[in-house]
Amino acid sequence: MKNSRIIIVFSLLLAFAPFYSFASTSTDAVMSESTDVTLTEGKVKRYNQETQILVLQSKNGEKITIALDWNTILIGYSTPNEIEKGHKVKIWHSNNTNNTTAVKIEKKLILGC
Repeated sequence: MKNSRIIIVFSLLLAFAPFYSFASTSTDAVMSESTDVTLTEGKVKRYNQETQILVLQSKNGEKITIALDWNTILIGYSTPNEIEKGHKVKIWHSNNTNNTTAVKIEKKLILGC
């Protein structure tokens, strides 16, 4: 009787194991598999709503010009028009030969009392 329970439990684990391997796929996991996506954190120096070009000053002082497109994922923003100078953000961007395009933009939370 005890052996049959063990066999049933083990069989169920094997039957459902493939479903758990696909359940952990997230935006970060998909982007980290790609070698041409880079994460940069910093402050928004300028953002042009018409051209959707953002200038980011990274933590080490480097300025990076990044273009947004309709594929850009926004976290903490409803629309790209909410992006303002001085916002602290994390930007995942791809470096193509022609330009740098934002894959994902996450507004960092402002903590305080």
